[in-house]
Amino acid sequence: MNFDIGYHVVSRDVVGEGDTFDAEMSIVEFLRRVNFMGDIPFDVTVYGLDDYLRGADDADEICDHLHRLLSERVNYLLNQNPRVQFVVDDVEFWDEPVIPDDDVDIRLNKIFHGALDQEGAGWYSSHLNVTS
Repeated sequence: MNFDIGYHVVSRDVVGEGDTFDAEMSIVEFLRRVNFMGDIPFDVTVYGLDDYLRGADDADEICDHLHRLLSERVNYLLNQNPRVQFVVDDVEFWDEPVIPDDDVDIRLNKIFHGALDQEGAGWYSSHLNVTS
């Protein structure tokens, strides 16, 4: 897999050996660093986005919150210029990329503002500027 600068949501079953980055962190740590504008490694694999969203009382509300955070910190993120790989248990495409959930599928475009493009089976990418 060839990862460009930006966000990548990748299903665990399509990630091969050597496809993840050396720097790893949880979604909570990643969001904390973005919020407080802390250092983010150039190449980072982030785990737990799917669990974070599934565990929420209202996944749509959390998706909106994540979108606002990434939008508010877009200049900081563009200066950091990272390649962020979100590894999730499963990501599917129906009308748009979703994380399957028992109740209702979680729409990833609510976070990435419709900017996710399919790069391959179980792999979607977006540029860092989620506001455009």
